[in-house]
Amino acid sequence: MIRAKRPKAAPASLSGATAKAEQDAAELYYDAWRPGMAAYGKFKAYAGNDVIDALRKLFHGKCAYCERAIEKGTREVEHYRPKGGVGDPNHTGYWWLAHSWTNLLPTCGPCNKGLKQHVVTVDMTVEDVENLQATPAAKLVGKANNFPVGAARLTAKSEDHAIEQPRLLDPTRCEPNDYLRWSHASDFSIITPKSDAGQPSIEGEETIRCLALNRVGLVEARTKQLNILRAQRVRIMDSLEAARGLPEAAQTAALQLVLRSVDDMQLHCSPDKEFAAMATAFVAAFREELGEWIKSNALAVVMADA
Repeated sequence: MIRAKRPKAAPASLSGATAKAEQDAAELYYDAWRPGMAAYGKFKAYAGNDVIDALRKLFHGKCAYCERAIEKGTREVEHYRPKGGVGDPNHTGYWWLAHSWTNLLPTCGPCNKGLKQHVVTVDMTVEDVENLQATPAAKLVGKANNFPVGAARLTAKSEDHAIEQPRLLDPTRCEPNDYLRWSHASDFSIITPKSDAGQPSIEGEETIRCLALNRVGLVEARTKQLNILRAQRVRIMDSLEAARGLPEAAQTAALQLVLRSVDDMQLHCSPDKEFAAMATAFVAAFREELGEWIKSNALAVVMADA
């Protein structure tokens, strides 16, 4: 998940006649709504072509939550605050935000829907995951109508974002890296909640759970990308080891080549690339490791020249 700056200007269809008619009809419906009644199910104008295109550009064609590229025609317009209910029979859902530009995100189906999927944990081996997939998935995971909060829920027609203490991260409102971290040491690319004073971030924990960000198919796709970066790291470190003991000029040339190779790794961190957040974390950690290695080994003498 990466930070995205949402344009203030909303797509025109969200304030058009069709959207207004839907909002008016929904308001009449909820004036008579009582706990246990179905949600108003006739919202359509929130997914106009201009909305879909604006969200595509905002997140570079990727899912706002998991960063997988979304194939054309399969992109879903997700309501960050669910429009049709939150699993609480006494709450209507956030129907008044159905056409709110700040409440819409582009997502893939597995993030947006509740599906039966396997979830990978940080301690699992390749064999564990293979065995896991040999059994039928029994647990529904994915957002669906989940929207965990830490305080009383908003009611119509409040839009005060912070007051209900949302636990689900919205990458257009916050920096996800403040709440999430990546595990690169295990066999798989696993996302975990960042800790603060020894306690895992509630927002990070709930976002991972709610969106199933460690579901097996997603983890396997991320791990393929991670393994490319891992292989590049190994080649770079092997080159550095081979340069130890060479004449200073040769060491300098080797180090300059290595630094260019690290810059090439940075291409995976571009916002338009899949899993840019994971790649950014890996490359940042490697740059730190590389700097420490250079300082503590024979190449320290040429570091300043590079």
